[in-house]
Amino acid sequence: MRLLRYKHEETYRHCVRVALLSEKLASAMRLDAASIRNLVRGCFIHDIGKLLVPNEVLDSTMPLTDEQWALIKRHPEFGTDILEGKEELDAEIVQLVLCHHERWDGGGYPRGLKGEEIPLNARICSVVDAFDTMMSPRPYRRRKSLDEAMEELQKHAGTQFDAEIVKYFIPLASDISLIYFSFRDNKV
Repeated sequence: MRLLRYKHEETYRHCVRVALLSEKLASAMRLDAASIRNLVRGCFIHDIGKLLVPNEVLDSTMPLTDEQWALIKRHPEFGTDILEGKEELDAEIVQLVLCHHERWDGGGYPRGLKGEEIPLNARICSVVDAFDTMMSPRPYRRRKSLDEAMEELQKHAGTQFDAEIVKYFIPLASDISLIYFSFRDNKV
């Protein structure tokens, strides 16, 4: 993660926020301690594969070409390759990294898994990853407000996201907003 922080600070900060959000969500879902630990660790490294994606692609202000988009879509597999053979990592963590862009309806990547074929922790990461992305400014669009981001999650519950996980996430809005104020004020 030190390499990721050095290479692309915003991706690193995104991973930290996703880990913090996932812990809040997992607590609300009353997951056991081991699952929460694996979830948080997995969310912290979920985008580690972006080490192998050029910054010019990550920071593009123009629409991505088909080749660039194909490269971005490989970052879960790149991450899994980086983590392969790390005995200190539970297989559940590696699966989260691989599957965090799978969609409830099967339209995600890299495997096109759907529903409960997607590991639970990857489904949780998917929700908080998308939420943080919406809440963060990008060169090509403004950041969404908290209400807009929550509406977007609800709109895609049952298609992109596991509706049950979204149901647990929505009531956390006031706690979640504190994370964003901390990051803007450089407290986290």
